[in-house]
Amino acid sequence: MRGRIVCFALAFCIMLGGTAMAGQTDGFAGTAFGTPLAALPSFMPLKKDGSVTYAVNLKERYRLNGQAPVVVYGFASGKLFAAYVRLDGLIERDAMAKRLTAEFGKPAAAADDGAAVLRWRKGKVKVKLKANAATGSLKLAYYSTANPGPLANLLDLDNVDLDALAKLSEKDKLTKEVTLPAASAPAKRSPFDGSVVK
Repeated sequence: MRGRIVCFALAFCIMLGGTAMAGQTDGFAGTAFGTPLAALPSFMPLKKDGSVTYAVNLKERYRLNGQAPVVVYGFASGKLFAAYVRLDGLIERDAMAKRLTAEFGKPAAAADDGAAVLRWRKGKVKVKLKANAATGSLKLAYYSTANPGPLANLLDLDNVDLDALAKLSEKDKLTKEVTLPAASAPAKRSPFDGSVVK
């Protein structure tokens, strides 16, 4: 009986794709909001702006349709407050909105300087999906509902240059000679008996 429950839970997570892994009750991709940056050894700081620090997880687990988008984390006074995901070219806006709506309910919609913005709120998490048809950009942000005061405005997706942070991330990885582990290759199977070929 337990085995069936575990299999069902795994199948459900796979069906939801990246949103099941991203959205948790109070964090993103397995990291709880409020976690100190100092307690996250796999996180590499990219930029510090006063009391705000941006970092990437060198062991990033978030995947969307089997792909690894750029994920940047925002820390307010050293504690995780937000996660930003650059989705350009990985998924269509409507498909992502449908996934998020299935998880978080009906969104609030708005327009912002030519960009379509959808917002959700559930438990201790706020989610924002911003699509700009003119530039082809699609960005997603998860925020803690704990308000870090004036830093909350600095960490809003509208005030974060995710593209510049993504470039900085790539530059830092090269400069610091960081190599990310390659994605595991699928096992090769024999077409004759279904066994794994080594």
